[in-house]
Amino acid sequence: MALKVSVSGIRGIWGESLTLDVLREYTEAFGKMLLERSQGGRVKVLLGRDGRKTGPVISQYVASVLNALGIDVLDAGLVPTPSVLFGVREWNLDGGIVLTASHNPIEWNALKFVVRGGTFTTEKDLEHLLALKGGDFPYASWRDIGTTMKTEALVEAHIERVLSVVNTEIIQKKRYTVVLDPVNSAGGPITTKLLEALGCTVIGVNTELTGEFSRVAEPTPANLSHLSEHILSHHADVAFAQDPDADRLVMADETGRLLSEEWTVALAVRHVLSKTPGPVVVNLSTSLLSEMFARKVGQSCFYTKVGEANVVEGIKTYGAVIGGEGNGGVIYPRANLGRDSLVGIALVLEAMAMSDKSLSSLVEDFPRLFSLKEKFPQTIDMDTLQKRLFQVFPEASFTTLDGIRMDLARGEERLWVHVRTSNTEPIVRLIGESTSDEWLREVGDTLRQMLKG
Repeated sequence: MALKVSVSGIRGIWGESLTLDVLREYTEAFGKMLLERSQGGRVKVLLGRDGRKTGPVISQYVASVLNALGIDVLDAGLVPTPSVLFGVREWNLDGGIVLTASHNPIEWNALKFVVRGGTFTTEKDLEHLLALKGGDFPYASWRDIGTTMKTEALVEAHIERVLSVVNTEIIQKKRYTVVLDPVNSAGGPITTKLLEALGCTVIGVNTELTGEFSRVAEPTPANLSHLSEHILSHHADVAFAQDPDADRLVMADETGRLLSEEWTVALAVRHVLSKTPGPVVVNLSTSLLSEMFARKVGQSCFYTKVGEANVVEGIKTYGAVIGGEGNGGVIYPRANLGRDSLVGIALVLEAMAMSDKSLSSLVEDFPRLFSLKEKFPQTIDMDTLQKRLFQVFPEASFTTLDGIRMDLARGEERLWVHVRTSNTEPIVRLIGESTSDEWLREVGDTLRQMLKG
């Protein structure tokens, strides 16, 4: 399986495409980039990892490469990706590296690079990094070799920030019972502490840190059916499920119903706009719900390429108050400039507490939309597909910012489909949504035939 190199990280299968040589080359290039950009003084990098068994050995190796370059490392150990983003910005560090393949299977791992300011590398940053890859290794002198220090301060600092952006008192008074499934990884310890600080009773599922995952890593309703039983048996108010690096969030309500991952961002958008009006930014593969909620209160919704770094750039460009990605990734810039499941959890609990409604009641007025999400082998030629779509759907509007997105309108009905090559897996994704189930199935069938050749 080939190495995947994108703004979403340097991802591969351990021992195959992700080898020690690959780790050294990319870590060295990132270190060179930070040294070039430094304003003098020691360069400091924050390091964190998810719960994969390969994490500790990769962490030690990456820290050693950085130290050999003369870079100091703060090793936070097992922490969520959003914690590292927060720490780099809050502590004014030169950069960060997160060792996580996010929702990919257990045999994968990755380097996710964070630049000063607490955001992931942009496409320009990635170009710079790749230009520096290779060549001589610039060893620091023995006097200037870097150090690695452990830090436990990051978890408490991140929790304090999340608590500072919601009404903790009103949540605490509700004494919610919450089921939490962090898939045996980085979200477990910190999210449990956050929920307890919010006055919740926590029912942990898959919280053991075994180095393996007890369920499929990607948090989608199809992979979370076990949560319903836990909700009902414990009379819980809500369930939250995370991916291994805890940047994505999926919910289930008090009846045991699993909610679409698209609803996580939509609910956060509606709630934040009720408190702080302003623009919204989501990616091209995200549900229409966020746009609908923004327009309802007279606000704009802007779309970006898929990829957390792209959405963050859009949030900064448009001065958005909230944004995210439809895979369950909430980005609330008051708290963190990245997808953050802890922030998403706090906002959902605040929305429930302030409205005095259960989660099922809170979302019962969501517009009824139908969706499709499918994967295909990476064999499609995008130029050919675009020409065929132009011919078959001449009335459509097209966006080629990131793959091909096609939007159609038929009276009051709306439909969109997005076809793009994944940043994180060797596949092509087909994602679509419509106000009409029948119409979406018709268009989906046409797209499937095209994608299967």
